Formats: sequence, structure tokens, C-alpha cells
Amino acid sequence: MTQRPTDDTDPTDDLDPTEQLRLVAHQEARTRRALTVDGRFLFGAWGVAWFVGFAVMWLATPLREGGPWVAIPGIVVGLLFFLLLVAAGIVTAVHSVRAGRGLAGPSNRVGAMYGWGWFLGFAMLPCIVLSAERLGASTEALALLWPALSGLIVGLLYVGGAAAFDDPLQFAIGAWLIVTTGAGCLLGLPGLYLVMCLAGGGGFLAAAAWFALHPPHRPSPGPV
Repeated sequence: MTQRPTDDTDPTDDLDPTEQLRLVAHQEARTRRALTVDGRFLFGAWGVAWFVGFAVMWLATPLREGGPWVAIPGIVVGLLFFLLLVAAGIVTAVHSVRAGRGLAGPSNRVGAMYGWGWFLGFAMLPCIVLSAERLGASTEALALLWPALSGLIVGLLYVGGAAAFDDPLQFAIGAWLIVTTGAGCLLGLPGLYLVMCLAGGGGFLAAAAWFALHPPHRPSPGPV
């Protein structure tokens, strides 16, 4: 019986050096396109969520010298804010997971882990706040805890995303959110809401506008 020879050679070994370089450039371009953050969607989603959500919370919070600007039930304000955060988180998670789709190895894992990090962070946020309520936290403390933890989660995730994707702009946004959240907490309520609306939401919207005017360079993959 004739034994069929085993072929362990790499198919690319038959290519000339120019063709191999072209394939490497094509794969690199594909990876860069997949991992490039589309700030118009990511920063825009968080900008709308924070600006609208915190603006409504500020308007509905009674002022020290009188009642609120707009009479809105607290449950409605809280539900609206939570839904806005969930929607922005979903946009971020889906974008991150799709960024790694079709990529093998570490690139795929980075996108998937980053996307799941957003989901888990906001999925566990209600558990932390409700646990604080069970332990006797005051209504004012809980009202401050929701936005403070949200700001910290988003800021840290953006800093982590900046490290994963080597994106200085994401780091700047994350650091800005962490600092403004901490500074806003020192003002108490409703000052924190106004700071988060203008500095947080406004910062996101400014970043989204910058991306719209200066779209990132996406290298062409070239012919396959």
C-alpha cells in the first residue's frame, strides 16, 4: 500500500515575499478597522443618557429654598435614568463584541471581555444600591449613590478600554468622568446632578461631536 505523504507546510510558504507582505498588511488593516472605536455612537449614546437623565433628576429634585423646578414622581425619574444607562451600556457592549467578531486570538477576547464588563457592571449596580437601602441608608444617600457609582463604573471602564485598545481619548474621557463624579459628590444634591449633566453628559457630547468632525482613519484592506 502506498502511504500518502503528510503535508505540514504552510500554504503561505508558496507565496512570494511581496504577496506575503500584502496578506500581512491586509490582516493588520482589518484588525485596526475592527478595533477602532466609533465615538459618534459610543460617546453620543452616553452623552444623551447622562445629559437627559441628570437634567431630569436635577429638575425634579427639591431645592433647599423651595420645591423642584418640575414635579415628576421619583419612581419615574429613577426608572428613566436607569433605562437610559442600560440603553447606553447595551450600545457599548454590542459595539465592543462586534468589534472582535471575525478576529481570532487576543483581539477577539479583548472585545468580548470589554463588552461583558459593561453589562456586568450595570447589572450589579442595582444589587449594591438595594443592599445599601436594606442596611438603612437614607433616601438622600441612595439618591447620591446611584449617580456616583454609575459615574465611577463608566469612568473606570473607559480607562480600562483605553488601556486595552491603546486609545488616549478614551482615557481622557474616563479620567474626566472619575474626577467630575468625585467633585460633584462633594457638592451634594442637587448640585451633583447638575455637574454630571453639564460636565459628564456635555463632555460625552463634545467627544461625539469631535469624532463626527474628525472621523478616525480606517485603513483600506486592499484587494483580497
